[in-house]
Amino acid sequence: MNDFNKIFRCGCCEEAYPVIHKHSHHKTPRALGGKDTIDNLIDLCPGCHDALHNVAYKLMVKHHGQAKVIDSLSIIFKENEGAKQRCLDLAVQVRNAMITQKDRGGHEPNELVNVASTIRRQHKTLIEARSKELKLSQEAYVRGCVLADLAKRFPTAQIDLGEESIIIKQLKKRKSF
Repeated sequence: MNDFNKIFRCGCCEEAYPVIHKHSHHKTPRALGGKDTIDNLIDLCPGCHDALHNVAYKLMVKHHGQAKVIDSLSIIFKENEGAKQRCLDLAVQVRNAMITQKDRGGHEPNELVNVASTIRRQHKTLIEARSKELKLSQEAYVRGCVLADLAKRFPTAQIDLGEESIIIKQLKKRKSF
C-alpha cells in the first residue's frame, strides 16, 4: 500500500488526509530542546501546521494580542471551534516553551523571526527529497543551507550556527555543499 492510500487524522482539524500530506509538529520546538518523541509530536495537515506556526509567531510579537489571534483563528477555522481551540493551545505551548527557554539563557520571543519564501513546486519536491535523504526536516535542511551560506559570505558576522552546524557537517561530509 502506497502513501496515497494510507490515511491519517489531523490532530487539529480532525479531518482525514493521505499520510503523504502529514506534517509532524513539535509541541516544544527542537531548537528549544524538544525531542522526537510521541509525547512531543502531533500529526497535522499542511494547512493546520501553517496556521499553527503563523499563530505561534503572532503570539510572540507584542503588538498582536491574544484577542486578535483568536479572531484570525475564527477566520481560518470558520465552522470548527474544536480546531480553533486546539490550534491556539498548541501555539500557546510553543510560546510558553520560548519564554521558559529565555529564563534558561535562551532567546527572547521577539528575537526570533519567521522567514518564509515561495518557491516553484519542482524545487519544493527537490527539497523534500534531499531532506529525506539527509534524514532532516525540510525546515532544518533549508535553515542549515541559508545559515551556512550567510556564515560563508559574512565571516565576521559571528553567525551562531548552533544545531545547524550538525547539518552543515552532514552536507560537507557528503560533498554536497
